[in-house]
Amino acid sequence: MDSKTKIVLLAAFMLLMCSGKVYSQELHGYVFGIDADGKRSPLVSASVQWLGTTIGVLSNKEGEFKIKKTDESNKLVISYTGYNKDTIDIAKDQRIVEVELKSSLTTEEVEVYGDNMGTVISKADLANTQQITLSGLRKAACCNLSESFSTNASVDVEYSDAVSGAKQIQMLGLAGIYSQLLTEKVPAMRGIAQPFGMVYIPGPWMESIQISKGAASVITGYESITGQINVEYKKAQESEPLFASLLGDYFGRLEADLNTRYKFNDTMSTALFFHGNLQKLEIDQNGDSFLDQPLLSQVNLMNRWWYYDGELEMQLVGKVIYEDRKGGQKGFFPLNDSSLYGMNMTNKRYELWGQTGYIFPTEYYNSIGMIYSLSSHSVNSFFGRRDYEGKQNSAYVNLKYDVAIGDMLGFHNEEEEEAESETNSEEKETEHKLSLGLSYQYDDINESFAGNFQSRIESVPGMFAEYTLQNLLGFTLSGGVREDFHSLFGNFFTPRVHLKYEISPTAVVRASAGKGYRIPNIYAENVGAMASSRQFILEEAIEPEIAWNYGINSSIDFTIGSTYFTLNTELYRTDFDNQLIADMDQDVRSVHFYNLKGKSYSNSFQVDLSFKPVDNLDIVTAYRYNDVQMTINGKLDDKPMVSKHKYFINTAYSIGEGSWLIDATAVFNGKMRLPDTEMNPVEYRISSESKQFLMLNAQITKKIDNLSIFLGAENLTDYIQVNPIIAANDPFGKLSGTSYFDSSIIWAPIIGRVIYIGLRYEIK
Repeated sequence: MDSKTKIVLLAAFMLLMCSGKVYSQELHGYVFGIDADGKRSPLVSASVQWLGTTIGVLSNKEGEFKIKKTDESNKLVISYTGYNKDTIDIAKDQRIVEVELKSSLTTEEVEVYGDNMGTVISKADLANTQQITLSGLRKAACCNLSESFSTNASVDVEYSDAVSGAKQIQMLGLAGIYSQLLTEKVPAMRGIAQPFGMVYIPGPWMESIQISKGAASVITGYESITGQINVEYKKAQESEPLFASLLGDYFGRLEADLNTRYKFNDTMSTALFFHGNLQKLEIDQNGDSFLDQPLLSQVNLMNRWWYYDGELEMQLVGKVIYEDRKGGQKGFFPLNDSSLYGMNMTNKRYELWGQTGYIFPTEYYNSIGMIYSLSSHSVNSFFGRRDYEGKQNSAYVNLKYDVAIGDMLGFHNEEEEEAESETNSEEKETEHKLSLGLSYQYDDINESFAGNFQSRIESVPGMFAEYTLQNLLGFTLSGGVREDFHSLFGNFFTPRVHLKYEISPTAVVRASAGKGYRIPNIYAENVGAMASSRQFILEEAIEPEIAWNYGINSSIDFTIGSTYFTLNTELYRTDFDNQLIADMDQDVRSVHFYNLKGKSYSNSFQVDLSFKPVDNLDIVTAYRYNDVQMTINGKLDDKPMVSKHKYFINTAYSIGEGSWLIDATAVFNGKMRLPDTEMNPVEYRISSESKQFLMLNAQITKKIDNLSIFLGAENLTDYIQVNPIIAANDPFGKLSGTSYFDSSIIWAPIIGRVIYIGLRYEIK
């Protein structure tokens, strides 16, 4: 099927879906808070509930909510801690409401305490999306994005090796490279920035994180396979005028942040963000002569601007990052002793990105928007006696037009709608929306490792269309396609679809399916293997990775006695048509890279239950099972370094209207298959599977006016992986004549209990 045929079929499908008008009962509203100084701002996670029922929702980050009407009550109760509760009457034909809650405190006392629930799952979202709120981000040290998932059951974060400190995530049983990372819907940290990308997003800069599982919208590109992680930074127009934080831990880590905002007038604001990270103490707890964590110096700056005149909105963001990390054997630095193993990696990154949007004031659901970004990233490093260098320059632009199809085809008539609402006041018109757009991605990537060079220029223009049908007998459907024209690998055709059905106001079922592509970066995505003596062997030209993802999930609210529960279940499968295989089983002294020859798939099941047994206590429990199989060296086997079972529980308790906050998280990690080391000498062999272990983290926070002081501990059980580095005593093979050194098989913490203390000061 050629591209023209695909586009014609898409257009025909959209026109077919535009016929008819169907109605449903739903109230759409916004919740705003008015503080003691009269300032108005959206309230995130405000409670909205019908009086005398268990039907309720939480508002999103814009203060927006959607709630099903019920015959049981017409009184809507809106509440948010620190503000006066309000109960309002909703008329039978009312479809939209705006609520303002007034602060219950004086100017000197203003302090907003949100719900203890750090993760919110909205039933209004079409995709299976979890939002980690600001409250959730402060449940742990959360110094950067990678540490933000420690209180979340859906995302795992692990070290890629025992030398560099690089971290990698897993979602739906697959590596983080298959999940698209976005910052405010802008693709971020791609290519050679991927190994340390999450460390370059400081926690105190973040407002929230959205984790979407399964097929994503076609609007943001073809690269997402298992889902998306979108970071919302604090906004220039809404963030605190002043925020400062300081954190230090038992092992000498020191981090500092300073955020400030200036509002020129009601239409223009700017904000400046600073982050510094320093680690200068050499720590070797297990006595293997290697540092348990790298020495580190990082400086991170961001400046953002915002303009809005009621119709045109613009944002512009500039960011600069410098990081230097050193690892390896104690004594290598500062003299670079060549008899010892050392690692040094210097990263420099520059970003400029922005968003421009215009809403047509006389048209219904009619807007045009543009996203654009420029970035340059360079890395200079060595691992032992092997050098790695990389340089990447990237540009991206996305132009999108949103329109209501009824408007576009002349179906939308406000007078007709008003007449219909008088005759059928409880029903709401089915909505047909269409997003059309063009995109362009450019990447110039150059890498060299141990004398091997790889260079490519990717130029990828693309176009997309996405249709959304809302409020059809409780169903919401979204289907999209995109066609991208890759300069090296030809056309990529990407179809994706989402379906949501509201069984009742308290029960939702979703399904999704879609295709994704990505171009592997052999060196950048295997930094862990660089920190070993393994040779990189490229067996053939590597083709794009192609995969299909299918998923279904449900979310149900119910009560037992006076306790309110939310039960979420999900099942996802990912099937690869092609995948880059990094084969570490074939030979203990090498990594073989080749295209998939056989099957590769991931099945991921998760169930989680959240509830509040007593006032001020929130509990989240979860269980996850991963079955990840891959054809390696001609044999279908468990993918190495993936735990099959995970048990999770998080508790959050507040005392004295939030003046004391206590959080604790326990995670039980099951066994995983490890790469084969049977070809090593006996003293350098390890078990074929890891052990199971328990991780326990806790934090207590005290709030005093504008100041918060927190004390916490990570890895309270003090569990560490014994002998995490193979042949640590002979990294260059001087004793045995052959080097078997390998620091990449890391399945548990390599540093013990970490005690930290910190403070946050903010002027609201």
